Amino acid sequence: MSNNRVQSSIQKALEMLDCFTTKSPLLTLEDIMQKIQLPKTTVFRTLTQLEDYGYVKKEIVNGKSHYSLGYAFLEKGQLVKNTIDIRTLSREQMVYIRNETNLTVQLAVREKEEAIYIEQFESWRPIRLYPNVGKKAPLYVAACPRVLLAYMDEKEQGYLLEKFEYKSITKTTPTNPLHIQELLKEIRENGYSISKGELFEGTIAIAVPIFNNLTNDVIASLSVIGIESDFDKNLSRYIDLLKEAAFQIAQKII
Repeated sequence: MSNNRVQSSIQKALEMLDCFTTKSPLLTLEDIMQKIQLPKTTVFRTLTQLEDYGYVKKEIVNGKSHYSLGYAFLEKGQLVKNTIDIRTLSREQMVYIRNETNLTVQLAVREKEEAIYIEQFESWRPIRLYPNVGKKAPLYVAACPRVLLAYMDEKEQGYLLEKFEYKSITKTTPTNPLHIQELLKEIRENGYSISKGELFEGTIAIAVPIFNNLTNDVIASLSVIGIESDFDKNLSRYIDLLKEAAFQIAQKII
């Protein structure tokens, strides 16, 4: 295929994607043809290619095929959001929480269908019962990952809940989608997540969301993790510390 033909194909694909707006999120093949004045075969072929790569998705509404933007845009959007150096912005508050609690403090972001721990400041204790930096965990497991899942777009969250291959990591790992949906609802209502031994038995973790104030999206989760006895009398204090730290971090995002 010549360079001109490639450029023409790319241009047509971009013109089709530009047809989708907040006012017109769902379009038929005929709608798109009318907007960009291209033959039906060209529009159909290009939409099929975009669908193969996840940039559009097709659904049947009232017996007729309709198209909307696909989940590939959410993934690419996440990459853009992650270019904000959340690690650098979070370190001061993470060190402060570690010093105040002597618990391990962790920062996680989403990577496709998982959470990845990208920063941590360890407790001074010799006991190590927590994920290391670079460790990944399913989004439905444990406090930090589940916060990221809780604040996702509702449609994407539902899509992932259907797609997950649920596996028990410990005896307390939740694997029932209906139960997980209830947990996600509680997280959004309370503004924090608590997990008990879901990745490592005998541990408790508390996590809160960090918002991007520019978009109101959650870009990371901040957590403390320790053994069960650490939380007997300090649960409310730890939640308050995390929420205040997340707020202070979010203020630095400009």
